[in-house]
Amino acid sequence: MRISTEMATNTLDAQMYEVPISFLKLLFGSTLKESCCYFKDDSVTLDKAEIAMLDLYCERSQIKDGHRVLDIACGPGALTMHIARKYKNCHVTGITMSPTQKEFIEQQCKIHNLTNVEIKIADITTHEMEDKYDRVIVVELIEHLKNYELLLRKISNWMTPDGLFFIEHHCHKTFAYSYEPLDEDDSFTEFFFPAGTFTILSANLLLYFQDDVAVVNQWIVGGKHNSRTQELWLKNIDDNAEAVKKIMVSHTGSEEAAAKQFNYWRGLNILGTELFGYANGEEWMTTHLLFKKK
Repeated sequence: MRISTEMATNTLDAQMYEVPISFLKLLFGSTLKESCCYFKDDSVTLDKAEIAMLDLYCERSQIKDGHRVLDIACGPGALTMHIARKYKNCHVTGITMSPTQKEFIEQQCKIHNLTNVEIKIADITTHEMEDKYDRVIVVELIEHLKNYELLLRKISNWMTPDGLFFIEHHCHKTFAYSYEPLDEDDSFTEFFFPAGTFTILSANLLLYFQDDVAVVNQWIVGGKHNSRTQELWLKNIDDNAEAVKKIMVSHTGSEEAAAKQFNYWRGLNILGTELFGYANGEEWMTTHLLFKKK
């Protein structure tokens, strides 16, 4: 049995995650948090909304100073480094598939003298280890995976007996569905998520997979938070259009390819803004779940 059944990880990694850090610095806020942020109101800046959500993760996952924490799919390290700063006696391990992200996080840790961080390059679908953690956190990864039963079993094996597992994922309020291209020219599939690699879960889908873990709590984060997040990402792209295009030219090697990348990133954020903002954010949203080990 495998966690991922159709996931074209190399293609997905190249298209979405092996992008220049210089681009991410223009796209995201100061922590480079690449997922949903938390806005108490529309006056909150992107930087503050990033911190608010990172703090919410720590609160809801019940992290305590001294814990061993595993951040799976850590991205550019927003949560990994936030925990390391906030809890000086925690040891935080981040897992990423991106050498670019690993190098960036390690550089930042040296700059900020964070000695309690370890970054591993690994594919979660095949990675095995004997290490045990007090807290395991997964933010916006499960949408790219299949076989939730096996995933939760694997994660439970990495938890201490009294460990907790916190997960955030996008969801529809009622239905779960996999994204499939409309036709062979579907640009979303070509540039972002290859067919079979992106699933919108329903809000309660993971509650059906409690053989190895048991749910402790669940929270719904209304879609307006993600809509606002991606609206501000779009604004950052537009406000820094010339700089973004230069980065894309250097990254892709041609102005034509750079123009496509620029437009598709804009399109992705427009899609996210509208999707999660639909019906006042009560149709598509984000869910937080906390599990304990059985």
